[in-house]
Amino acid sequence: METGLTLFGGLAAVLLLFAAARALRMPAELAGFAAAGIPLFAYIAMLFGRWPGLDVVAMHVAVFSIAAFVLVVLSRYRAKQSRMHWAPKALIGFFLVLIVVNAGFLYVSTKGLPPGLASVFLPAGDSKTLHTGFAGTTRHGKDAAKAIGADLSRQHRNDQLGWQVRVEGLRMPAVGQNAVTVFVDGRDGRPLSGLDGVWRVARPGTAAISVPLAMTVDGQYEARLDFSGPGLWLVELLMDGYRQAWEIQVP
Repeated sequence: METGLTLFGGLAAVLLLFAAARALRMPAELAGFAAAGIPLFAYIAMLFGRWPGLDVVAMHVAVFSIAAFVLVVLSRYRAKQSRMHWAPKALIGFFLVLIVVNAGFLYVSTKGLPPGLASVFLPAGDSKTLHTGFAGTTRHGKDAAKAIGADLSRQHRNDQLGWQVRVEGLRMPAVGQNAVTVFVDGRDGRPLSGLDGVWRVARPGTAAISVPLAMTVDGQYEARLDFSGPGLWLVELLMDGYRQAWEIQVP
């Protein structure tokens, strides 16, 4: 589900519904409530089975509500045929700026900072590739050291196993179903069979979905990962003690 489509499509629906309600001589407050509530209810109904994250949902609630509020204020002043005071204008401007800022934060959290801006604002941004999307894998605060220690322990276990693991299908992901193949060879270079493996797929800040791996031939395991929308995704491979995580950018 494309966030931009639902956000701006819902905003257009708020405008159309408010205009239709006022054309039917509905009071401005009631028209604003209906114009914001109907698209919001429809959006929430679309979320079942495809939770995009609390930040995305909060953005939709804020945009629809603020748009309806602005329409109600403008409608009341138009009905009085009076000039709007500077205070309501400032309040409306504040909410519009808030929408733009929050939309920017939402974009960066899901897709990362655009390369052009990263090269200007971030240190050494013009000399190396920067990954600015929110990883969602390292906690902050008192548990930060524990999280870093867990990452180091994971890498140590992988080194002890000595497996040669190669993954195909994540280099150029697309929205929808993606066939992903994992090739696993042992320390001696021979394919490993009979392993139990699973992919964990999640958006940053959301619960992960487990996708089991199925062995097709010795040392080869396949699964289909479903990326429901563009942006940043977190995928993690777990196979009998082996563990590895990636950040995947879906265009």
